[in-house]
This record gives sequence, C-alpha cells and structure tokens, in this order.
Amino acid sequence: MATSLTKKGLIAASDKVIVAARPALEIISQFTTDFSDEAVKPGTGIAVDVLSASAETFDKDSANYGHATNTIKNFLVATDIRKKSTFALDDLDCIEDETAHCWNKFGGASGRAVAVELVKSVTGKLTRTARDAAITLAGSTLADFLALAAYIEGTAKIDPSTCVLLLEPSTHKLLCSLLTASVVGDGGVIRGVAIGQALGFKAIYSAPTIVRDSAADSDGKGKGFIVPENALAIVNRVVKPLKGAVGDLVEYGEFTDEISGITLTERVVVDGKRGEAYWTTEGLFGSKLTKLNTDGNATGAPGYYQIVVS
Repeated sequence: MATSLTKKGLIAASDKVIVAARPALEIISQFTTDFSDEAVKPGTGIAVDVLSASAETFDKDSANYGHATNTIKNFLVATDIRKKSTFALDDLDCIEDETAHCWNKFGGASGRAVAVELVKSVTGKLTRTARDAAITLAGSTLADFLALAAYIEGTAKIDPSTCVLLLEPSTHKLLCSLLTASVVGDGGVIRGVAIGQALGFKAIYSAPTIVRDSAADSDGKGKGFIVPENALAIVNRVVKPLKGAVGDLVEYGEFTDEISGITLTERVVVDGKRGEAYWTTEGLFGSKLTKLNTDGNATGAPGYYQIVVS
C-alpha cells in the first residue's frame, strides 16, 4: 500500500482500512476499466474515448489509405459518488500510538463502509432495463451454469474469459455446491477467479447488491449479470483539503491499493475547545456504462447480460 501519511498511528490505521476494503475493490477491478488517470483535475468528470475498429479489403479507388473504417467516440464519466466514514476520538494522543485499541476497530469499519459504497455505485448501473439481453438459467445443475458461458460465446459472440459473472448470494452458493472443494477453496475473494475459470469466465463472485428484478419490479427472478471487462468505466479521484490556512486539520494523506489501483484519503481534524479529534476515510468515485455516449448513441463498447429464471 502506497501512502503519503506521516503519523505512525494513521499509517497503521490506513493499512487496516485498505485490507478491509480490498475484497470489494478487487471484485470491482475485475470487470471495470479505470480511467482515473485521465482526469483533468480532481473532482471533475472524465471524457473517455471509445475506439471501434474494423478491417476491409484494400481497393485503391474505394478502400484506400484515405478511407476510414474506425471510429473514436467519447462520453463523460462524472465523479458523483462522494462517501466518507468518520469516527470521533476523545484523545488526540492516540494518533501517535499505532497500538491503540481504537485503530483495530476504526480502520476496518471505515474501510468496509467506504468500499461498500463504491460497489453499490458500480453494480447499481446493472439493471434489467439497460441489459443487452436476458439469459435463462434453466436449472440447478453444473451443465445449466456452463450453458451461460456457451451463450456468451456462441450467441453474444463475446469471449467468456473476458467476462465476470455476478450472482446473487443464494445462486452463487448453489454453484459452489456443484464444484469441488479444490476449486471453491475457503471462500476468499481470490477464489472468485478460480471458480470463474472452471466455467470458462474470467471470475465469478457473490454480489448481494445487484438488483433481482427481471421482467417487473421486485419479481425476484433476476439472478445475476454477465459483465464484459470493458462494459463499465470507473473514475476515482481524491478530495484534497484547501491549501494555505487549514484550520483544525492536523493530518491529511492518500493511500492507494496496489491490487485495484483505488485511492482513498484520510484526514484528522481537531476541536480544541472540546478536546476531540475526528478521523475520516473518504472516497470520491464515479461509474458509467460504456455502451452509449452522453447523447445515447452507440460507442462500440460491449453491453452486459442479465441471468434470469423462468
């Protein structure tokens, strides 16, 4: 974990934050494309270019070097999800002590709280109304789950090894019951890749935040989504404090998870009159489906598919 924090207590706490957040961040990184480095400045939206290419037979009159076959289209991904998690402390001295009991509790709790909001902001874009098509899960056998990959490869013409399968928890547990223990493992997030590869996908994860309606609101027949790795764009920026006079701010830093590339920030402010310190973990995010641009026109990027039961 890369960090710009200085006080040893905060560094220890940020380690706990990112460890707690990592499972959610790793899942998101499996099926999204991160365009954070393309931002003009922190807090702004990002104009993302979507390239679509095709090939043609050369003809010196009609299909020569001056005839374009490819397109470049763009859309804006707004950083519109800003979430923070704050604890109030009674003693500022605990910031200097990485062994203080509070860090064992605060770091993990704040990390999970912010990471969950990131997951919701991404999976919330997956709905029945915006799907490319619905794929029926015909039964509860391993062959029925393998048929999902066959559909993606044969009908949708997409390589399933570039797709992530997100299943609501009970359906995910059903699939796990059909696989050997050597594939499922101990339930750690990294096993999502192993389970996915067993069925031909990039990864398969339990996704409790996805919608479960398929044909009508709350019908409960939606069981998950198949998401190509470039179907969603995410944006992650940082919220920096004002330069110059910083008031009661006593510490600010940024820490980045090496696995997902996601950056969260951490700051501590004090209220001298009350003898209190407020420790905050914060994230600024945005996500958008890449298939359509701002005007609703196709960009050439892939869509996604919903899994339903009859």
